[in-house]
Amino acid sequence: MRLPIGRILTMHGHVSEAILAKAIEVQARIRDQAISIDLGIKALALVARENIDIDQAVEKLTPKAKPLPVPTENRLGEIIMAAGYATPKQVQEAMVHAADTGLPLGMVLVSKGIITRSGLNSALGAQRLIRLGENERDKIIFALKEARLRAKSFTETLRKNAIDPSVLEQDFGVGELLVMAGVLSESQLLTAKEQEVVDGTPLEKAITNCGAASEPCVQTATQLLKMIKEGMLFENQAANILKKIQFVTSYDELNKVLASIDEIQEEMGEEIVEVEIPEILKKAGLLSDKELQIATNLALSNRQPLLKTLIDAKLVSERNLTIANQCKVYLDHKLIQPNQATIAIVYALENNLTIDETLDSFGWSAPA
Repeated sequence: MRLPIGRILTMHGHVSEAILAKAIEVQARIRDQAISIDLGIKALALVARENIDIDQAVEKLTPKAKPLPVPTENRLGEIIMAAGYATPKQVQEAMVHAADTGLPLGMVLVSKGIITRSGLNSALGAQRLIRLGENERDKIIFALKEARLRAKSFTETLRKNAIDPSVLEQDFGVGELLVMAGVLSESQLLTAKEQEVVDGTPLEKAITNCGAASEPCVQTATQLLKMIKEGMLFENQAANILKKIQFVTSYDELNKVLASIDEIQEEMGEEIVEVEIPEILKKAGLLSDKELQIATNLALSNRQPLLKTLIDAKLVSERNLTIANQCKVYLDHKLIQPNQATIAIVYALENNLTIDETLDSFGWSAPA
């Protein structure tokens, strides 16, 4: 894991812990648009030189105006506390851990079991809505708190409180495509999305920043996503391509891998066949031929990915699709047989288990 630059500077004695803390506070104020970048830099220099606090430094540098109030209530930690996911002490300890490790605050809270991934995703959505400024903060926080207390989806409680959640409803994007291909984990995608919301970093850049995928791989995913939306590819076909190029680190290497894939397929006279998710769903009795035909027609007419269409048309639940996708990974790597996959899916759904837990309980070859 790469250490944050601030932590490296303190380790080598270039700056003190106190100055690092002040620098982080100045950075937060700049991000919250409480002060300008120029004023922030000058204020930090004054803090270091005269050993005063930030408010005093800002006041000295702007003597004719009162220090601007610092809007801290819209930061992620404050939103998480306001909704009751964590106590102030837990958030403070997590912030210290985040500074030490370089992990985002939200993922630290997830790793400590203080908040679930779903809860963090909802909190990030609330932060995004608050920053848009189209709805009252208190109403958004109330909806977030209601989602936590009643174990409902955040979008459902937003609608109940007359707030349009459409801006948060996820399309099938680059991150989801990379997860489907096995290039990113759900945790890595959530980390990247937190960086996108909190720091304003474009998602593609945030994904490469977390070290989970190279720039050529992410750029290829972006192009494949365009092809999906234009109806030229289905998402599973795009995912298969990404699986083959996920370890490339340069564009030259990318071109060589893509060329070698074409050569192998030409020599074999056919494409490498992998088990498709709709087929897995059909064998498990979760999708009929008629339903698949309806979804295929809708996907083609609307130029939408097939799997997204299955969800949108309520022909398959997200839970069933997730389980089938997990099984597909194991089938593609020949870790389980098709009949085992069918049994595992049915058993996992009936007993509310993951595929890993199901395979372990049967003594089959679940990956370590």
